[in-house]
Amino acid sequence: MSDYNDIAKRNPQGAVSVISSFGYEIVDRSNLGQSLNELVAQEGEPALKKIMEIHPDKDIILELFSNQATDTEKKGCDCSSCNEKNSDKNFERNFERNFERYDNFSNFSGNAVEAPKNGNTDNTSSNSSILAHQTNNILIVASLFIATVLILKIK
Repeated sequence: MSDYNDIAKRNPQGAVSVISSFGYEIVDRSNLGQSLNELVAQEGEPALKKIMEIHPDKDIILELFSNQATDTEKKGCDCSSCNEKNSDKNFERNFERNFERYDNFSNFSGNAVEAPKNGNTDNTSSNSSILAHQTNNILIVASLFIATVLILKIK
C-alpha cells in the first residue's frame, strides 16, 4: 500500500480538501489514494507538501527525524552562529547514520528503491555522465581538427 492510499484511507476528509484546494473535482471517492498520486504528478511539490500536512502520522515522523541537539552535544554560547553550527553538524551526523542504516527503502509511492552504494545520488552521477560526454566530444573534435590540419599541410 502506498503512502497516498494510507493517507486517503486514514484521513479521507483531508484528502478531499487537498484535492479540492487545487481546483479538481472528486468523481470517485473510493479511489482517493490514486487521486492524490495523480494530484502530485500534475501539481508537483506544492501538492506533496499539502498532502504531508494532512498525514496522520506527521507528528511521529517529525519527532523521529527532527534535528534537536541533546544537552551533551550542545556546545557554544547559545548565539545564533553557534546554534547554526551545531544544527548543521547534527544534521550531517544524523543523515549519514540514518542513510547508511538503510540499504533498501521504499519511496513515497511504495516502490522499493536501492540506496546508492558509493554515496552518490542520481543527480551527481548524471552530472558526471554529462561531463564525460562533453569531454569525449571535445577530444573527438580536437582530433578531427588536428587531422585536417596535418592533411592540408601535407598537400
